[in-house]
Amino acid sequence: MNEEKIKELFELCLRVSSETTAHVNFDYTACDDISRVYIYVFNDAGEIVKHFSLCQFYDFKFESQNYEDAKKCLLELLINGRCPLNES
Repeated sequence: MNEEKIKELFELCLRVSSETTAHVNFDYTACDDISRVYIYVFNDAGEIVKHFSLCQFYDFKFESQNYEDAKKCLLELLINGRCPLNES
């Protein structure tokens, strides 16, 4: 079960929202046992440049890297994209 991973990615998306000017979308769909999260990262033109998905209740082999890649991407946004209003 990926519930903790999804919570962690949601928290990172919240941080990206409050600490950067980056555009990310966290979309959670609850549908019985196929509940899943989709994360989209947009460029300045509003185009999707990266996307990730993770199923809540199953650990699909092809999705195992999605969690790691999404976490890495969100952390990079936080490291590289500090909002000018929050800088000291």
